Amino acid sequence: MNNSLPELLAPAGSIESFHAAIDAGADAVYLGLDDFNARLRAKNFTAKTLSYLVPYAHSKNVKVYVTFNTLVKQSELKRAISMLFQLEQIGIDALIVADPGIINIARNHFPELKLHGSTQMGFHNSAGAVAAARMGLKRIVLSRELTKDEIRTISKNSKIELEIFIHGALCYSISGMCLASSFLGGASGNRGRCTQVCRRMFKSSDNEEGYFVSPKDFCTIDHIQFFKENHISSLKIEGRMKGPEYVHSVVTAYRMVLDKPGSIDKAREILDSDMGRAKCSFFLDGIKAEKILDKNSSGTGIYIGKITYKGDCIIHVNGSIELHESDRIRIQPPTELKGTAVNVLSSEMANNKLVIHLKNSVECEIGYPVYLVSRKTALAPLKCHEQIKVAPVPFRESCKFTNKVLDQVRNNPNNTKKRDSLWVKIDNIQWIPFLDNSPCQHLIFAGDKESTGKLLADDCLMSKWQSRLSICLPPFIPESQVKGWRELIAFSQERVKKWVCANIGQISLFKGAKGLTSDNPVWVMNRSAQKELARLGINAFAYSTEDDFPNIRQTASGDGIAYLYSHSILFISRIPPDITKGNTLTDTGGHAFFTSIKNDLHYLISREALCLTHKKSRLSESGIHDFLIDLCFTEPDQDLFMKILAAYRNGIRIENTTLFNFKVGLK
Repeated sequence: MNNSLPELLAPAGSIESFHAAIDAGADAVYLGLDDFNARLRAKNFTAKTLSYLVPYAHSKNVKVYVTFNTLVKQSELKRAISMLFQLEQIGIDALIVADPGIINIARNHFPELKLHGSTQMGFHNSAGAVAAARMGLKRIVLSRELTKDEIRTISKNSKIELEIFIHGALCYSISGMCLASSFLGGASGNRGRCTQVCRRMFKSSDNEEGYFVSPKDFCTIDHIQFFKENHISSLKIEGRMKGPEYVHSVVTAYRMVLDKPGSIDKAREILDSDMGRAKCSFFLDGIKAEKILDKNSSGTGIYIGKITYKGDCIIHVNGSIELHESDRIRIQPPTELKGTAVNVLSSEMANNKLVIHLKNSVECEIGYPVYLVSRKTALAPLKCHEQIKVAPVPFRESCKFTNKVLDQVRNNPNNTKKRDSLWVKIDNIQWIPFLDNSPCQHLIFAGDKESTGKLLADDCLMSKWQSRLSICLPPFIPESQVKGWRELIAFSQERVKKWVCANIGQISLFKGAKGLTSDNPVWVMNRSAQKELARLGINAFAYSTEDDFPNIRQTASGDGIAYLYSHSILFISRIPPDITKGNTLTDTGGHAFFTSIKNDLHYLISREALCLTHKKSRLSESGIHDFLIDLCFTEPDQDLFMKILAAYRNGIRIENTTLFNFKVGLK
């Protein structure tokens, strides 16, 4: 690696992709094991395989980073500790982490592991970079949604290493803030099981159908010089679910431009065949909504055309692309999440139609779109099956001090018996009059900056609620607004004693604060995470709304707050959905969602509310005594509040609501 250049970091979801990355000139490779990584559907690796790959990569002067970027349940900590023990022995170059509990354990018990904060942690401003350093992280992967101006400012004001995604698929939601896959089936994207809800077809309330929240792919080949000039440590290519052809071509293109900036035209030509979606530069040149979403397509690959005839192992397509034996195509049903991939035997043009002979018969219908997703001929220059002739790193599988670590992170939770306490969360001041005669003991105000200022300036409201009031920060604070929020916090010290952080990076905005609470999406799924948050100055935390009861029961704490009523936020994005303002969306399963805008963020929210009021006694018996009613994104309605309050008092469930994962379990 040329030390004057950023590191080029490539994905490896398989042995073949690992070789492709090294062969094409990657400085480092990131990969996941068969557990605790955000791409569990990739082939991934075992610790034994890794014990060969690490010394092999090091012999080529290539670093190996391992993803450990999922949330970990309490019952999984023992297995997680064993994996950390193995990875430290194998000598990986860094561990990419997302769970505060894993950070706590790794920092305290496996000090040889260098820790990088995953994009799942949502670091997106200089305040987050400062907080990451306090946690012991050496590098952070910035959110993809940043402009060049924001990146430049963060780089100037940060001492920590910065890593940036430069190419590949984009999520609609800001990473680490998505509950869509979890809400629609229990398969959490925060635990490596994303079912790509943003790639699904939706119907709007004006009966238009489309992929309204499906982004194009990211490509920054024209911005490499900017990254070099602004001291970005690592340039990261997305794609652990992609094949070696993709990895080799994309790494080759970016290696070319890094080493020889004048070769950008040739690099663009290579990237034209990466088999991805249409490309965009996202927000690098400013927050602009156009040309980011593609409501007409959600599939990867080069679009060939639509099926006009189907037979046994043969289809006709209204396209004219040249196909070869062993090329791979995907037939994509319009309403399904995942299409069917099949290899090509041969093809020819006949009567202005592309006749494709398939290796296997595929169930399909006339009108289904067809994509070219892989050309096997592209593998020719790769050394995918080169024998790895190195001695493996010896390692022990079982960690002898696992129980000692577990004992230390079982941090004697504050389960002192106390009366149940009700929290109410609002984002509209007009809710407040309805709370006057309620048992609300804690009020969280989560409005925008303007409405927050109005509340703080209202002497009448403040005289009534000051002792019970907490102000909640938005989950994403652009770099340009960090100073303003910091000033508001400092200015309001006499009026507001308690604040709620909606992002772990926000802890650095407060100096010596004693009343910090963490809210979603600061995920807390194990006792080690509770301990880490307490170390950072957070006195109370909200349990994730996607968590299930068995895990909540194992981690029950008197410092924990359980949501009993809320309209679940599925996506938080800087991208407006590609629909007319005011429209609602329905997916093919009949689930309805509405949209909202707050703090310049776009929210997609479930119409069906989460309701656990009938589970309050079970939670209380487990040791949780703080309960939250969330009225955000809901028009002030006294009758609705009284209905929820009656359910809370009587321990009954409101009709037409969901339990989310509470009973069925979080995968």
